[in-house]
Amino acid sequence: MPGRMMRRRTSQQQQEAEPTPPPQPPAEPDTPPPPADASREEKRCHRLRAASLGRNVRVQFMLERIRLLGCDTGPAREFVQCTAASRAGALGDKMVGGFVAHDPSAGGTYAPRVIMVAEHNPDRSVFDRALVHELVHAYDQCRAKIDWKEASHHACAEIRASSLSGECDLSQEINRGRWGLAGHHGACVRRRAA
Repeated sequence: MPGRMMRRRTSQQQQEAEPTPPPQPPAEPDTPPPPADASREEKRCHRLRAASLGRNVRVQFMLERIRLLGCDTGPAREFVQCTAASRAGALGDKMVGGFVAHDPSAGGTYAPRVIMVAEHNPDRSVFDRALVHELVHAYDQCRAKIDWKEASHHACAEIRASSLSGECDLSQEINRGRWGLAGHHGACVRRRAA
């Protein structure tokens, strides 16, 4: 068109107009392979652990907060362990996971760890919620040095973990067939922490 000047985009304006690529997920942590004699469930547990440690925001947040308190958990892949129910001792028959505040096999050193029972973690969502639950225990242990044999300490820790892990979210309660628009969270926490 005569008389009308077209303005050219500068290279900076052109770069700003181009869409930015989507963020890449963080690289999965270097996780050792499962033991040679690992069952199918243990191998699946190792894959779930690698996915949670590498991509789950809640898990990464909890691990970072534990480190910021000054507690050294060592490499996350060693702090969070997968094991078969038969190897998990008292934990193995019913529990999805557990927090071990002190491992007697470590001697006198403080060596907390999280144990995830392979057979009781059917999918990633269950694994993630259970892992966050146990990491809340690890955080509380680091922050408050909980006496797990004291009933009031243990009850408070279970209430916090049930409340903060996501296991009492409305969607979880609906899946369980237990829900209400008022008071469902408190009722769930009381039920699950008992």
